[in-house]
Amino acid sequence: MNEVQIREKPKLLTSRERVLRTLEHQEPDRVPLNMTLTVDVYHRLREHLGLPPEPDKSIGAWTNVSSSQDLLDAMQLDIYTTGLQAPANWKPPETDDGLFYDEWGIGREKVVRDDGSYYFEMVRFPLANATLQDIEDYAWPDPDDPGRIEGLREKVLANKADRGVMFKPSNSIWEQSWWVYGMEQWMLDMAMQPEIVCAIMDKVTDVAVRLMEVGMDAVGDLVDIVRMSGEDLGTQLAPMISPTMFDEMVRPRFARFWNAARRKIAEKNPRAKLMVHSCGNVRAFIPSWIEMGLDVLDPIQPQAKGMEPDGLKRDFGNDLVFHGGIDLQHVLPFGTPEEVMVEVRRYMRALGPGGGYIVAPAHNVQSDVPPENLVAIRDAVVAYGNYPIT
Repeated sequence: MNEVQIREKPKLLTSRERVLRTLEHQEPDRVPLNMTLTVDVYHRLREHLGLPPEPDKSIGAWTNVSSSQDLLDAMQLDIYTTGLQAPANWKPPETDDGLFYDEWGIGREKVVRDDGSYYFEMVRFPLANATLQDIEDYAWPDPDDPGRIEGLREKVLANKADRGVMFKPSNSIWEQSWWVYGMEQWMLDMAMQPEIVCAIMDKVTDVAVRLMEVGMDAVGDLVDIVRMSGEDLGTQLAPMISPTMFDEMVRPRFARFWNAARRKIAEKNPRAKLMVHSCGNVRAFIPSWIEMGLDVLDPIQPQAKGMEPDGLKRDFGNDLVFHGGIDLQHVLPFGTPEEVMVEVRRYMRALGPGGGYIVAPAHNVQSDVPPENLVAIRDAVVAYGNYPIT
């Protein structure tokens, strides 16, 4: 009598189990899925999915929002993302210039697009033309403001369900520094006045490290990915600065933050991983980041030279987990759902084998992306993301 071999269907994992295996470069049941939405996209996607309206959402400086449980469920997203809250003891200055100010003193202008969506453009840089004394005397944000963590632990526990938790505990270092100074002058003064540039980065790093410590003390045991805020060091063609300039001026500040973060990770949840978001062609910096202890790279901008998925997996896949990759410049805004599914499948085939890949759009999803194409990402992951990837 011939015996028929029956292959058991692999056990479905919880979202958090799926994420944790991926972070350890192990193949889970399927590739995890994540995405961050801007406010207009969020509301349109809710309507498309038949979810009830949710008018009151806290909007960040980049108009991104934290997705509620019902949308996370409907989109089968595997990660709940949160961060520190606004300070309780700081209020925006009263001005008549029509700008929106943050606690760093940066003034933003609200720009409304033709479709009614909007974003905030930075137009006032409080430390433009600053001296060393100006930098020393500046009213830097208070990392220990109690409002930052008030109710935060309860919020994470109430919303994470069985998902992995990504936590953004602080400001960036490279980007936040030029945001208070102005980018054009910043790039010039990296060569012409490096003492000014380094003094600003030192102060910004002071704030970032302490914010991270405050946040991790509050919720670090619940966190699976510690996300270093945007550190965009690349254009679509090349890095913004040379690797030498990075090593001399930026790396020491990154290292200070990353080392402090890794100490907190070891204290609160040794399984958690450190992630950096850096748009553009940043390939030249990746070896330094791996040497410094980076675990996860986001967003894998597909239109950037040198960020092709096959090459990244070949050269760095043993050391890094990749998060992102799905094209927000062409395929998601202008492609069909079928083309989106082809693109998602291409990235899963390139980055998914052996684990180490989380599907996500290559940045916060902007207002030109139709909800049908976001659903297509989900559908592609569900249809083609099961291991082994084929």
